Amino acid sequence: MRLLPSSYNNNNQVMVPCLPPAPLSTAVISTNEYMGTWHFVAAAGWEEDDLKSFKTTDSSILHIQKGANDTLTVTEDSRVGDQCQKNTWSYFASSVTDPFLFRTDFNAFALIWDGKLINCPSCIIILVVDEDEEASALLFARNESTPDEVIQEFKSKMECVLMEDFLKAPLKKGYCKLDEAA
Repeated sequence: MRLLPSSYNNNNQVMVPCLPPAPLSTAVISTNEYMGTWHFVAAAGWEEDDLKSFKTTDSSILHIQKGANDTLTVTEDSRVGDQCQKNTWSYFASSVTDPFLFRTDFNAFALIWDGKLINCPSCIIILVVDEDEEASALLFARNESTPDEVIQEFKSKMECVLMEDFLKAPLKKGYCKLDEAA
């Protein structure tokens, strides 16, 4: 599993100037504070390929709900071109996998930080490593608009951990509604 850029090798002594705080525990993520709707703001990755799935996305909303048996159900409504697309995944949220949230098909996992890392109490940052071992840090906010200084702080924090490839959601065509997505 690749968690560092492919340009990194064991012969290099790499110093990371800053590290994020510990991710939120799965017990915290499962509280009502984190359930509900989150608007996609921006993404960062170690390599450009890590962000390829976001390049055609105009906007995206996550709906996080408690599922059965210590799982979280995550539904994403994305606008790609003029079409709305809906995807749903389930993640294990238990003390056994804490702080990792593993997708129930075990093809991906996630870690979540609260917005304190970037001075945004109404934000979360989700690090996702998918089935292709592509890792991306995703900034989500409760509101449809996020101040530029929050986006710049996210970009700066991600660059500090060597996630220098960055993109901001264009938001030119508006958000999909849950019933619009196919």
